[in-house]
Amino acid sequence: MTSANPGFSAEIARRIVGISYRQLDYWDKTALLRPSIRQARGRGSRRVYSFEDLVELRVIARLLAIGLSLAAVRKAARHVRQHFATVLRPLARLTLVVEGKSILVRTVDAKHLVDATGGGQMVINFAVAPIADAVREKVTALLEPRELSVRVGSRAYVAVLTPDLAAGGYSIEVPELPGVVTEADSLPEARKMVADAIRLVLSVSTPATKRRAR
Repeated sequence: MTSANPGFSAEIARRIVGISYRQLDYWDKTALLRPSIRQARGRGSRRVYSFEDLVELRVIARLLAIGLSLAAVRKAARHVRQHFATVLRPLARLTLVVEGKSILVRTVDAKHLVDATGGGQMVINFAVAPIADAVREKVTALLEPRELSVRVGSRAYVAVLTPDLAAGGYSIEVPELPGVVTEADSLPEARKMVADAIRLVLSVSTPATKRRAR
């Protein structure tokens, strides 16, 4: 993922991965997966997840959806992190094979499978790479700027909203009025903030315009 993106807020991470905020919060508090960019430091602080965090979260969610218990997933995650320490973010990069209630991990040389949990019957190949691709597509879609038409007086102005995936909300500009730059947490708030900013810029520029006209 591009390094230009500073990270992803808990709300964005939850939406991309497809889990509840309660799950995300529980997995953080129980150390199954904690945000690697910024952890919560008390009331009012925000978690910030990296792209690799999102992939690992999606892998965990997928393993649970297949039918594995949270205890088995937790044990497997702990195993791969301890025994594949030379692999950066192993849960997001190693090939996993689900066998009944077990999770097998393909070794780096691709010659062996290591049992990360124990026991098993039916084998299901579990490719991590497509999960990373799916997460990347969702992130790209969420990063796309969007336009919002805001009417002030008798005129409509086009505001460009750029999502802030780390802090949440949007940064906003009005190309027609370079002085209009603001932020908002939601679309309704964005409409109000843009309208207020436009009125302010117009009120400042109008006297100068009148003087030039004289």
